[in-house]
Amino acid sequence: MSDEIVYLTQSGPYWDWKVALDLFLGGAGVGALLFAILLDAVLHGKYRRICHTAAWLSPVLVSAGLLLIMIKMGRPFHAYHTYLNANLTSPLWWGGIFQPLVVGGGVVYAFLWNRPDQNVSLRRGLGWALAPLTLIVGSYHGMLLSTMVSHPLWNTGPTVIAALLSFATSGIAIVLLVHLARMKWAGRLDQQDHIATFLNDLAMVRNVMGALLILQLGTFVLWWLDLRLGGMHAQQALEAANRAYGPVFWGIGIGIGLILPLLLGLWSILQGEASHRRQQIRVIATSSALIVVGAFFFRLALVLAGQVPPAATSIF
Repeated sequence: MSDEIVYLTQSGPYWDWKVALDLFLGGAGVGALLFAILLDAVLHGKYRRICHTAAWLSPVLVSAGLLLIMIKMGRPFHAYHTYLNANLTSPLWWGGIFQPLVVGGGVVYAFLWNRPDQNVSLRRGLGWALAPLTLIVGSYHGMLLSTMVSHPLWNTGPTVIAALLSFATSGIAIVLLVHLARMKWAGRLDQQDHIATFLNDLAMVRNVMGALLILQLGTFVLWWLDLRLGGMHAQQALEAANRAYGPVFWGIGIGIGLILPLLLGLWSILQGEASHRRQQIRVIATSSALIVVGAFFFRLALVLAGQVPPAATSIF
């Protein structure tokens, strides 16, 4: 009998693009659901078509992300063990428990939007019941990384806050993109009166989106400061991340995904929105696409960079 011990290891990072895409899709899905719930509650059904779009997008996005992470972890048909083995201290267990609940509840909620004038109280009651679950799932996507003390790039306080803000902005952006596509297919973008009404109603959403982007940008600055002014391991992790994925972090994630949409929105306002309706539609579509692209690539870079080994140090 041989005394050799064989270790089977995976080359490259263990958490790859599938994990990053799960974090992105799941976060955007709960952001879309919370967007629909809050719009319906605050404005009493004024944005019916947008809420309908958001409600149906949510379970599709969350279930797609859940499927990816189950495939990545292996043995997806054994997922029922999650419900048989409780682990309240594990963010991964929270995701396994609450994401299917958000998907199931989200499907029922979306069906209730097919007839918005019926079962209004039931729809809003279900929405408020789902709201805390969406926050738990959104927090899970940040806490899943931040609880890993062996990865200094992830193990920071702003990581969870950044995840919550990112799922809100990416969720709203995807909803707006899909909704504009629906308007295009239905021919409503050719109706000047409809466009004017739509843009006037959307002003509040645009302002909220701008505030969220500014907050998210500030959170990323705090995250960078936390690492830059932290201990030796945190500084080494930041240096390794910048060396390997700096252009993706700052160029695509921050520059294209946050700063450029803010500048486009400011430019559109300065141009005079009332006299440039078509231009405003293009700005909304372009900004939303940039936010979606930036959010995904930042998540991808964050997941991959957190696994980059720091440069070897020497005492000599």
